[in-house]
Amino acid sequence: MSGPSKPDRKIPEQTMSIEERVDLLFEELAFAIRWQRPSILLVFYDSESVREMVELALEKRLAEIGQELVQFGVDEEHFDIPLLLSQRPERDRSVYSVSGMARGGGKGGANAYRALNMRREYFVDYSIRVITWLAGDESIELSRHAPDFWAFRHRVVEFHDSVDTIRPAISEQEFTVEPEDLDGQIEQGEALISDLPKQNETIIVRLDLINKLAALYQAKEAYDQALRRLKQGLVIAKQLNNPEQLAKLWGNFGSVYLDLGRHNRAVRACRKAIRFSPQDASLWIELGHVYRKEQRLSHAIIAYKQACRLDPQNLSASASMVACYRLMGKDNLAEHQRKIALPMMEIETEYNKAVFEAACGNSSKAIGHLVSALEKKQAGVSGMRREPNLDSIRDDPEYHNLLGKYFR
Repeated sequence: MSGPSKPDRKIPEQTMSIEERVDLLFEELAFAIRWQRPSILLVFYDSESVREMVELALEKRLAEIGQELVQFGVDEEHFDIPLLLSQRPERDRSVYSVSGMARGGGKGGANAYRALNMRREYFVDYSIRVITWLAGDESIELSRHAPDFWAFRHRVVEFHDSVDTIRPAISEQEFTVEPEDLDGQIEQGEALISDLPKQNETIIVRLDLINKLAALYQAKEAYDQALRRLKQGLVIAKQLNNPEQLAKLWGNFGSVYLDLGRHNRAVRACRKAIRFSPQDASLWIELGHVYRKEQRLSHAIIAYKQACRLDPQNLSASASMVACYRLMGKDNLAEHQRKIALPMMEIETEYNKAVFEAACGNSSKAIGHLVSALEKKQAGVSGMRREPNLDSIRDDPEYHNLLGKYFR
């Protein structure tokens, strides 16, 4: 008796770019969410890097429509996927990303597949939306042990791209703006972007690298190079008509112009960023800072208030409002805002606590938190120099002592 045939993977989507295939998955999920129906998506893939990248892209887009991407790893204790997902109370606002089918245990490692076949109706009964990732021979095993579930599928999409060749392994941990060895980090970033193949699949990666390089050049105070990189990114983002990337780039322009003292340009850049992403509290905070440098404090407060509306737990926005009210001599309003923000302090970093205390005029407390922040490497000299809420302690001898001790 011959073995099972390999599932037919010749689907139209395989010639599309990664972004287009992500669009297919999202559109299917969005339709299911809108009509409150189940969605069973099968995704063939070879690289964990691909899966992580697709999950990240989907996570961001699903969040925009009030949905959460929930990862579900299969193992010997968690093999009955339909039963376990049906018991989750957050099904209405969740899309489940299931991986590790081969680790389900049982004879021949078939437990997870058989559970899918036996309880396939659960996906319909409980309107479950699930992406099942299939690597290597998992697709063959699925078709053999769960033929009825296989027939239930709504769409099959392939991601057999070799992301190890089209996307270097880049993460926030591996390539971040640190105060030490800026030249080395810039060299690393320039090498990564130089080696990146010029393919459609790498465009977003290229833009991310451009933004990170611009931040590194800004930290080094090499502003011409930072602006050069940002202008390159702007050309690409305009071609893509990508609002998220355009907002990020214009926001970074505003930050660089603020460092350069070009306040009018900084305001214009931040306004452009907000047009593309009006729900981003950080952009409103950045706009409030330009305005502060121009001594347009009432405009700054309006921007900070909008940031607080969008993100009520944003300590930076509250601290900035306190600082502006104090500069305007409106101590009652400053105290009112300080009390609103106090409960946030318990879960904040030492650096954010330092910024808040400085904005409130508490120099000794601010410097105490700043010492802890520097010891924990929560702060760099470039960020400290740019933070307007630290302006009130810049003339304090202890502040200069800290700079001399940690940034020689």
